[in-house]
Amino acid sequence: MSKEFKSTKNFYGFPCTHRQWKAESHCRFVHGYSRSFHFEFAASELTKEMWVMDFGDLKDVKAWLEDMFDHTFLVSEDDPHKEKFKQLDDEGIIQMRVLPNAGMEGTAQFVYEKVNEMIKSKTNNRVWITRVEVKENEKNSALFIPHS
Repeated sequence: MSKEFKSTKNFYGFPCTHRQWKAESHCRFVHGYSRSFHFEFAASELTKEMWVMDFGDLKDVKAWLEDMFDHTFLVSEDDPHKEKFKQLDDEGIIQMRVLPNAGMEGTAQFVYEKVNEMIKSKTNNRVWITRVEVKENEKNSALFIPHS
């Protein structure tokens, strides 16, 4: 019988803006939220301290989240106005970050792919992420759950 241990870590307070340019609703306009990120880690073996993940070893994850999502403007790579936003970025008016899909679902997948790579590298593949939830507020969130 195989075993799997899990633990979770939450990061709060990342105010950023985005828009869903393909939406026919008000979501097509630039709007913002204070996003939070919720990770579920898994491992088949614990550390000598009996942990899945040493949360003190996540400073690089927090720094990356801050760089990507703290007071930034997220734009989808296929947004037809990306060059206008790039000009605002060049002028120092916004801090633009380009994602494949700047919506919540796309952000969850993007964050999973980057942070899972970081976690697997720092733990020599002992730990992996089983789920990422990105919340845009207390009412709405998106999950990315990879399938093995």
